[in-house]
Amino acid sequence: MTETPTISLTDRFAAIIRGLRNDVCVRGFQTGLNHLLLALISTRLTRIIERFAAIVSRDRATPAQPAETPARKPRPTPGREPPPGPAPLRLPYHFAWLLRLVPPTITQGNAAVNGRIGIQSLLDDPELLALIARNRAAGRLFRPLCHMLGIQTPPLLRRPKRPRAPDPTPPDPTPPAEPPRRRQPRAAPRPSPFPSKPRTPPAWDQHLAFHQILATRDFQF
Repeated sequence: MTETPTISLTDRFAAIIRGLRNDVCVRGFQTGLNHLLLALISTRLTRIIERFAAIVSRDRATPAQPAETPARKPRPTPGREPPPGPAPLRLPYHFAWLLRLVPPTITQGNAAVNGRIGIQSLLDDPELLALIARNRAAGRLFRPLCHMLGIQTPPLLRRPKRPRAPDPTPPDPTPPAEPPRRRQPRAAPRPSPFPSKPRTPPAWDQHLAFHQILATRDFQF
């Protein structure tokens, strides 16, 4: 009996992503999708294949033969800002954007569903799970891939919650004493801008003053 050749993890992943890329491009041309957008999708999927192959090769490298790290590119010197123009075309970022971008058909179904099923089956492989557990770069690769295909993030790919930083100054258990309340002095009344009129005595005061004058004088008739 001939033994069935085993397909490596890298080859299985590359076959799934290549099939996904071809189906999306064919269906995108049929539906009249923007050619630049299709080129961006094809480039993104091709880079995913290359990144996964590099991750697996670095993971399998022995300490005696470490994987070569790519040389860093020199940073460009800051120059003049480019003139304002139209915004560059970018890929969508919402959940399951690749499934919604290519509509399904009755005969072919959804062009991205086959790739989604292949990635879901690959996430159940113990070899891939072990790779993700010991290599953080694999997790960074599969999170956006699951996001674009509408796959809920598995527990192994979820980012751990950041612990809250402790308060440098512990709170004082005793409440602060309230300061004694002081009565504020009343403000002096503001002077009126209008001149005050002299107060005229009432009529009964004038009548009483007249009788007092008559009583003090001696009239001769």
